[in-house]
Amino acid sequence: MPERWIDPGIQGLRAEVCQVRSTREETALLFGSRDKAERCIVVRPALAKELAAALAAFLREYEAQLNATPAGRLTFQASEADVPTGAGAMFEQVRALSRSFGLERSFKLAPGGVRDDRVIFGLRRDQLERGALLASCRALGMPDAYVSQLDAALPEANTVGFGFEGGAYKVYLEFWNALRQRLAREPRNVEPATLFLGFKWPVAADGAGAVARYICYPLLSLAAIAARLRALYDAPEASPSLPAALAILELAARRIGKDDSFVYVEAAEEGNPRKSFDLNLYKARLAVSELAAPLSGLARRYGAAPPADLFALARQLGHISGGRGRDGEDFLTVYYEIEGL
Repeated sequence: MPERWIDPGIQGLRAEVCQVRSTREETALLFGSRDKAERCIVVRPALAKELAAALAAFLREYEAQLNATPAGRLTFQASEADVPTGAGAMFEQVRALSRSFGLERSFKLAPGGVRDDRVIFGLRRDQLERGALLASCRALGMPDAYVSQLDAALPEANTVGFGFEGGAYKVYLEFWNALRQRLAREPRNVEPATLFLGFKWPVAADGAGAVARYICYPLLSLAAIAARLRALYDAPEASPSLPAALAILELAARRIGKDDSFVYVEAAEEGNPRKSFDLNLYKARLAVSELAAPLSGLARRYGAAPPADLFALARQLGHISGGRGRDGEDFLTVYYEIEGL
């Protein structure tokens, strides 16, 4: 049956609130502001069921792309201008593996300065040929022991991330789909689970590498995330990144529903004192520039001049990480997409 719009000139509405009311005969969807309902859509139960299924399918894909992927939406391609100079060799390997990949840039604040020679490329594992992926890792100098660990965990991963930071390479495996499927089967099972497995090694032959496990604490409320952040720090009063992270969390919380929350992860590495968090804030749709106040305050506490160009970026905020780094120093890192809002 062809579509027929009763009133093609009806004005659109950007709703802040949605309520659902239902009887045996019909389901009513009410949309409006926090003060009043402005639109009411009434549908038959069968149509309501179709709508619910369609929304659920859409949101599964939306969450799969935005909630945990290490390089944003994976829908655009990068050029050399988007990549730090030292990451050129990794960029060539990524482009050889796939024509489509996501890209996040980031900058790290720590005592004494701000560094922005950092990038992460994200690729879908099901679009990669296993042999070519392992060959790229070897070409970048990944130690054989790490290649073996990555290969063993690869079948369960849904995304592969290639990262560069200063003089180090990183490769991440993400297991978001496995966690999402577990929660769909067992909604009350909120036990922590490995969300990322990361391998880091120096670009030069000398220097030690590290393996990091990123543990997700699923379905935490905003208050529970704040509590875990405070508990993560051994010396909160001597950790400038903590109040900055809490301030950013508060800013992001204003942009989502009161019952919504974010994906929260904690990371540790073998053989060093790293103890950090990662907080995915994509759904808040904040621009980096909206974090200027807490970031500038943090830079000053670190004894660094606030970099006006970075703190004024109109790029979409992706996630933040912070805590104690592998060098034992306090830090906060801000990740953002290369496309503006």
